[in-house]
Amino acid sequence: MENLRIVLVEYLKTKYNVSDVVMQCADEVLKQLERGSVCIEISDAEKRDALKKSSAVGIGDEANPLPLVFENGNLYIQRYFEYQKIILNRLEKLLKNKKLHIITGGPGTGKTTNLANILRDRLSEKILLAAPTGKAAKRMEESLCSQKINLESKTIHRLLGYKHLSASFKHTEKEPLNANIIAIDECSMVDLPMMAKLLSAVPKTCDLYLLGDKNQLASVEVGSVFADICEKYKEYQNDETVYTELKKNHRAKEAPGIVALSKDILEGTIKDFNYENIHYSETYEFFSWYENLFNAKSYEEALEFLKTFQILCATKAGKHGTRHINYKLCEQAKKKRAKFTPIIITENSYQLDLFNGDVGVKDDEFAYFSKEKIKPVLTLPEHEAAFAITIHKSQGSEYERVAVVYPDRKIEKTEENKEDEKIFLTKELLYTAITRAKKECFIFGSKEVLLDSCKYPITRASGIK
Repeated sequence: MENLRIVLVEYLKTKYNVSDVVMQCADEVLKQLERGSVCIEISDAEKRDALKKSSAVGIGDEANPLPLVFENGNLYIQRYFEYQKIILNRLEKLLKNKKLHIITGGPGTGKTTNLANILRDRLSEKILLAAPTGKAAKRMEESLCSQKINLESKTIHRLLGYKHLSASFKHTEKEPLNANIIAIDECSMVDLPMMAKLLSAVPKTCDLYLLGDKNQLASVEVGSVFADICEKYKEYQNDETVYTELKKNHRAKEAPGIVALSKDILEGTIKDFNYENIHYSETYEFFSWYENLFNAKSYEEALEFLKTFQILCATKAGKHGTRHINYKLCEQAKKKRAKFTPIIITENSYQLDLFNGDVGVKDDEFAYFSKEKIKPVLTLPEHEAAFAITIHKSQGSEYERVAVVYPDRKIEKTEENKEDEKIFLTKELLYTAITRAKKECFIFGSKEVLLDSCKYPITRASGIK
């Protein structure tokens, strides 16, 4: 994104000779793009006037697109304006054809059960299922299977027909997907460009089901698309064929404290962590927590452990970050002569059917992700230790217990944590972390930092809502 800023600013200078005011606006929209916003609002009269007069700024319907678009008081980079326009146009066409269906709700509210009830009467039709990551797709498949719906779920990349070393896909508006029903789970993880490409490939006659938690973390890349879509279409909440918001948590009896804490985080009423199923401490000690994994004799036993417990960190850097915790636990694994260590894949490999976010275990020779996915260690794509993973990486996952680790002070920009500059400690981050747990949640870090983060929601500007 930094390179895009440099290139575009230089391009505006040399080709369009834009004024300092327009240059300032362009630089600001690029900065906000880096932080996830699709556009910026321009309220200053002088800036609005300069943008309207500039030869580099269009209104989005030019035969020859211009680098910047100014519409309804918002300034966009042209490419992202086009993505947004595609999303809005496709959603409106689906809505007009009564083919748009949005299902949102927190963990345990029955989103997949709701979908299963819909699919059960239409199993003779062509149904396609997908999710943003391999892990989320597998979980969707397993959840539906437990309800007697035996269908394959793919990553969105695989669904659309990934082309090696290309940003384009096989399935587009010109060659749409062949389906009567398409259901996408964990939609909060889908960024603006991917949502545009997905919607372009959905036939106008196909029922599209978008499932997700609108309160969860937004995508790592640009946009908070699913939350914006929910905001836009919640006016149809009296028409459950279009918009369904599930609020009753069916896990409340199993983990009432987690349900209560998540509600208080979202409503801004949290004052401490004195909840059932919640345990808070400023300091952590994890070595004893992994004894069962260290002592695992088979990969099946090791993989089973990964369903029971996971450390989730807000950042990668510092003593409360994934790097430090993974280093310490890897050392402990060596001392214990553990046969298996957990790993997480950090890049997609379509050849090996392994995707960013897939978690497994490895020994000296092989990596194990399931009975069907056993790969030689030497052939693995980029991966790293996964005793601790970031909260972002945990999206689409569930564990019996989680340990949430926050910094002991507010994040400051340093050379060590420059990768974390995009991370904002928001209420969505903490909400996402604690709701990964089904039974018990341990929280570590500065209470001041934790409570302060709940005051700040994710704010990403767009023209969707």
